[in-house]
Amino acid sequence: MKIIGIIPARMESSRLPGKPLIKIDGKTMIQRVYESVNKSMLFDKVIVATPNMEIYDHVEVFGDVILTSNNPLNGTERVFEAYQKLDEEFDFIVNIQGDEPFIKKEQLTDIISICKEPNKICTLVKKEKYSDNLERESIMKVVINSNNEAMYFSRSLIPYQSNKKNYLKHICIYAYDPMTLKKIISLPQSSLEKFESLEQLRWLENGFKVNVKITNHDSFSIDTKEDLILAENYLN
Repeated sequence: MKIIGIIPARMESSRLPGKPLIKIDGKTMIQRVYESVNKSMLFDKVIVATPNMEIYDHVEVFGDVILTSNNPLNGTERVFEAYQKLDEEFDFIVNIQGDEPFIKKEQLTDIISICKEPNKICTLVKKEKYSDNLERESIMKVVINSNNEAMYFSRSLIPYQSNKKNYLKHICIYAYDPMTLKKIISLPQSSLEKFESLEQLRWLENGFKVNVKITNHDSFSIDTKEDLILAENYLN
């Protein structure tokens, strides 16, 4: 099975502009992500997909990069545009967030382990005990069925629990087979997606199954200046 890892990256972050090129302990965020994924030795190819020439020139020094247009509305569309520009085919495409510089090989192993028929879209969740941190809108929560398929994603705490005990936190890494990826990017925005600002709900509303694996490994995305401080402290 041939698997490609694609890392979408853009400069226009509303909360932390220019974050792919922000340095963390002397190395840019996008370089840390790329090197972590590449060193895992789990992929047949790893590329960065970006519409920005500054990011393109920077990544070209240490890795593979594809220049995309400014048309994609989100990372999923950018991943597909980059894939279309390749001159080879892959069985699965793994979409790796460009703002997770400490992504672990174990997480990548977990997502790849469910990249097989009949699965078409795959993602990860982690069991979490309740804490105030889980209330943050930037942390997505998930409920799944007995077949380990996502039933709903939300920025709110789900399911409702009067005693607030255990939840499933979404780890924002996805894998798709190319044909399914082509289908889901052509779907119009759904009503639930607009309510929650979560594109995964577009897929669910249109009948696509999202297969889920429970991982023991957490993620650490960098969205704010406070997150950057935490990242520096993590390394030092």
